[in-house]
Amino acid sequence: MKIFNFNFIEDWRTKIYYIPVLYSIYAIFISAFVIILERYYQPYLMGILPDLFFTPFDITTTILSTIAGSLLSIVTISFSIIMVVLTTYSTQFSPRTLQDFLKSKITLKVLGIFIGGFIYSIVTLLFLESNEQTVFLSAAVGVLIVIYCIIYFVIFINHVSQSIQVNLLIDTLTTEILELVDSVKEFNENHENVRNDPPDNLKQIFKKDKVSIYSDRVGFIRDISDLKLTEFANNHNIVINAEKMIGDYVTNNTKVFTIYYDLKEIDIDEIKEDTFTKCLDFILVGKERNKSKDIEFGLQKLSEVALRAISPGINDPNTAIFCIKQAGMVLDRIAKANIENTYYYNDDNELTLIFEDISFDYLLYKTFYQLRYYSMRDVSVAASILEALIIIAEGNEQEIKDITWEFGNYIVKGFDENILEELDKKYMNKKIEQLAVMTDKSKGSGIYFE
Repeated sequence: MKIFNFNFIEDWRTKIYYIPVLYSIYAIFISAFVIILERYYQPYLMGILPDLFFTPFDITTTILSTIAGSLLSIVTISFSIIMVVLTTYSTQFSPRTLQDFLKSKITLKVLGIFIGGFIYSIVTLLFLESNEQTVFLSAAVGVLIVIYCIIYFVIFINHVSQSIQVNLLIDTLTTEILELVDSVKEFNENHENVRNDPPDNLKQIFKKDKVSIYSDRVGFIRDISDLKLTEFANNHNIVINAEKMIGDYVTNNTKVFTIYYDLKEIDIDEIKEDTFTKCLDFILVGKERNKSKDIEFGLQKLSEVALRAISPGINDPNTAIFCIKQAGMVLDRIAKANIENTYYYNDDNELTLIFEDISFDYLLYKTFYQLRYYSMRDVSVAASILEALIIIAEGNEQEIKDITWEFGNYIVKGFDENILEELDKKYMNKKIEQLAVMTDKSKGSGIYFE
């Protein structure tokens, strides 16, 4: 039997309609609460609230009808604004950045609040009872909801005006990645049983009997419940090696986990029956990648915004330069965080789970390799990549410096030297020399433009 509390609920919370549906349910409850108050506690309410909060039946129905029509119109306008912004994101920034606006809390809340206000008005109108001697509180509550909707609509307009500014988008993407890196680092540092160092008997563990577990779903891995996997492995006296990480694409033929066990300590029949049905329940697979858990995906967005900026249709190298420098700052933080390999231990200091995270050199290559190809004739962009490498090398360990220096030579080799004038060569050589100094390399050990 599947465990839905992780896969189903978490997946549902990532849907675009989650917040609008939630606010719609709130609106129904508010409407029911107001109707009950009016029917059973009317004299008490009139004794404690001012008379201006109560309106006759005709005025109440008019106000609620007006609110319903107005909010439905605002929903239509908001949806049109959202579509215009999404078109801008897709054509000028990157298709991968669409969800950054579409799934932002302000965007979803504004739809949820307007739809909720509309539902409140319609539901309340449905249950109003005509009585010439009765006044109603429903209209006053509806007016308060409209005021809240208008305030949030102004906030939404301000959010839209900021979202279409590319520099603010880049800054937001950078902030999200840095927060994710810091959260992973903090998690590793605050859990004594989570370390970056492998156990001394790692080779012996890999020589044990093993069972491969393949995915039963198709899509991107959006999340992995590492602590639950650790508990699962500890309870069954096994070691789980995660073959795939968050952001990887899996199919029914993809090996997700490898389980190592000792025949003297565990029943192989139990492993086959139990692990195949439960181990996969601790991963969340969806059609889209998860920006809140996927570091590589965040760097990919920055890279794509830079690529779109230097495309002939847009031709905005300064935006690309800003993206590259921000990516350099993120990679510098990743290098210092040391989150490549994570090993989970139980209370007896025995290995239970292995996460082989993406290495720094892999992230460095994936961030800049396309930019290297498409900027081979643009001095400013190529120089900005070298500046990003200088940012990464400064203050990091020698291993990171060596990787950065090697990648710097890879960048220089891909540049079209034939288009360089004398001043261009002098400028590029200065950047190469600065990188050599930061990586503790001699001046003649790199590739310079003659």
